[in-house]
Amino acid sequence: MRANYARDDQDAEREAREALGRGDHRAALAMLMRVHGEAIYRHCRVVLQDDDLAHDVLQTVFVQAHRDLGSFGGRSNLRGWLFGIARHRCLDALRSRQRQRQRHVSDEGALDVAADPRAGVEALLAAGDDAEQLERCLRELRPDIRIAVLLRFQEGMSYEEMERVCRERSDTLRARVVRSLPFLRRCLEQREAAT
Repeated sequence: MRANYARDDQDAEREAREALGRGDHRAALAMLMRVHGEAIYRHCRVVLQDDDLAHDVLQTVFVQAHRDLGSFGGRSNLRGWLFGIARHRCLDALRSRQRQRQRHVSDEGALDVAADPRAGVEALLAAGDDAEQLERCLRELRPDIRIAVLLRFQEGMSYEEMERVCRERSDTLRARVVRSLPFLRRCLEQREAAT
């Protein structure tokens, strides 16, 4: 199934770049919205844990993309460029929401994610039968860690692609993902035991 997505991504990338070459930014944006809009919304929704806010951020992503298409330098593919914008806008929304909460309630502190580098993806997947439980566990991760996990496993990006999207070293992103897996596994096991 991912092969079909990859083919669609390549076709959309080619068509959008051709439209950009003709100076037709509307056609390029329409193509990007059609092919990547749902994935970007899904990513924003899981990161933000708020449907309405995810819709707002999605709109902001494509408004910014439309504004900046003319200056797109081509250093990455358009999909990665859009996810980079989405990452920044999600982090902005999370910071804004955190500032609003701090005005109204005391800070409850951040969750400390324990590190166990021996844990693998297999353990996470074996423990994560229930998508809703996994989403609840993902909410407990710091936003930068949650984004890295989602880009890796939900969007299927390589660490090199993630490096371009996040503008952080791939080793840093890999460490975040690896360190999050034992926490997610334990969280899922605890939630399963509680049901």
